[in-house]
Amino acid sequence: MGWTGIGWWIAFGLGTVGTAVTYLWPSAREFGYGLLGVGTFALAVAASGALLSIWDRLKSKVGAARTMLLFGILGTWVFLTFSVVLFVWAIFHPRPMPLQASAPARDDGPLQWYYNIVMNGGPLAGSNVGSLTFPGGNISQKEVSLKSAAIRSAIDGSELTLKVDTQNELVAIDQINLIPPGAPIRLVAVFPKQGGLSKEEFLASWSRFNLVVKDDTKEYRVPFNEGSIAPFFPGMVGPRVTKKQ
Repeated sequence: MGWTGIGWWIAFGLGTVGTAVTYLWPSAREFGYGLLGVGTFALAVAASGALLSIWDRLKSKVGAARTMLLFGILGTWVFLTFSVVLFVWAIFHPRPMPLQASAPARDDGPLQWYYNIVMNGGPLAGSNVGSLTFPGGNISQKEVSLKSAAIRSAIDGSELTLKVDTQNELVAIDQINLIPPGAPIRLVAVFPKQGGLSKEEFLASWSRFNLVVKDDTKEYRVPFNEGSIAPFFPGMVGPRVTKKQ
């Protein structure tokens, strides 16, 4: 088989495992990315070995100049093919985007919360809803102590306690220090069901909810409704055009 053949098998195996880990276990996504990185390196090494072998064979048969011309044509064809595939993929598999409404919820602080929530998973991603992220920030000139944060369903009264994204990990609110002046905040609602909520489960309980946050001075209530989540569920919620009966 040789080292080139071993490299192909390593690349295929790590790519498969890395892809599975990335999509099936979101909490271990960094590990999946690592496997994909090693698999990509193995693929590059295997491809380099294969190209060098082909180069030597062609050079001995048709000469160096013609070999360089053939490789140039092949490289151009691969580049154009890859570009077209990426273009078609981007059209038929759009990435889930956060809401574009950047206006903050009306409040005089010290904390401020925004409506441009981010959804991990969902119909646009072709998977269940794993979590919601709520961006905000300390707009005051003093440190703020965050006391509690949750989302409450306006449909069945369910409540889900939020965690704080500290860039390195998600932690409970009682485990963070005071929020410095001007610091951004990202609160994350992780749905506890294994594998996340299906679109039917999410819409049944969370198509209307309130973000409720308390600090050491006040309580904040930010309402979200079907219009807020409509970009994540195209044609499934909110008003829409229908065909006459």
